[in-house]
Amino acid sequence: LSANPRALKDARPFLLKSAYYYLDVLEEEIEREEPNLELLEEFCSNILRIFEILGENDKFEKYAREFALMYKSMGDNQMKRKKIQKAIESYEAAYRYHKIIHDSSGIENMASILLDLYGKGAEIFVAKKEYQRAGDTFFKLAFIVKDVFGYDNHFMELMENAGRNYERAGREWYANGNLYYTTKTFLSAEYSYLLAGNSQRTKLIGLNTTKMLYQLAGEYRKKGFMEELGDTLLMLAQSLFALDKLLEGLKAYKELIAEVEVTLEHRYRVRKALLLYLAAKERSRNYLEFVEQMDFYAKREAYAQAIDLAELIFETRYPELKKGLQKVEGFSPE
Repeated sequence: LSANPRALKDARPFLLKSAYYYLDVLEEEIEREEPNLELLEEFCSNILRIFEILGENDKFEKYAREFALMYKSMGDNQMKRKKIQKAIESYEAAYRYHKIIHDSSGIENMASILLDLYGKGAEIFVAKKEYQRAGDTFFKLAFIVKDVFGYDNHFMELMENAGRNYERAGREWYANGNLYYTTKTFLSAEYSYLLAGNSQRTKLIGLNTTKMLYQLAGEYRKKGFMEELGDTLLMLAQSLFALDKLLEGLKAYKELIAEVEVTLEHRYRVRKALLLYLAAKERSRNYLEFVEQMDFYAKREAYAQAIDLAELIFETRYPELKKGLQKVEGFSPE
């Protein structure tokens, strides 16, 4: 539609009708005692997407601001009711909408709230030896700190903490004999250490992870577990990227495509891994912002939009990387 002015003009009344319909059902959902956050997110996203397509920038900013305030109010109410996790989810949404419109005061306010909640949560999870949840919380905390201070020592220190906790969680999975979750958690540790600038730990964890992934892939291939094989080969590619072995990672991705039906989710995850690798390599706050936007699309299963976002960076900054992906995926003009 955006590329066809006439079609956009014809569709305008229908799109506006859809936007106001979503606003009506949004109000109904808010009135419920326990609003469904996933539904609210879908309604809000659709409304903003419509105004974005129509070029209605004033309305886009108006509603994004209103959604941020709505989620902030919901978070406050959940805090009063001691529903901390629900409150955090609401505050995260409020933070995201403030970021969309670059509302500096709103971003600062929500960052302060989330830093406090994440910080306390991380301490609790570490004390309870819930290392997976501690790793997740430190990872989120690092991304909030990144918004305040940039890609600096504060961010890297928190990523180091995330890596250590993911590593502990992975060792627990290994002790329980679960190789799949061991590799999945070690992969999180590998990327946390990568973003922390700890090349030694990245290499050590990464080499162990790839070794286990090769073993898993062989087992799944032998048993004919193709879905599990696809996920394992994808993790293998991701792990190799973090080790600065891009060609080997692309080779693993090519094996996935040859043996398993590749999905948009696979393509998104490969590009997200590469963007995280590039963010660590260049200490780039901007690339991390793109990763967050990709994750936002992915949560709505809008994988095509997430892929397009990554392609924009590869095309302008890393054309050879884009060509490599196109060749592996069979889209190369050569």
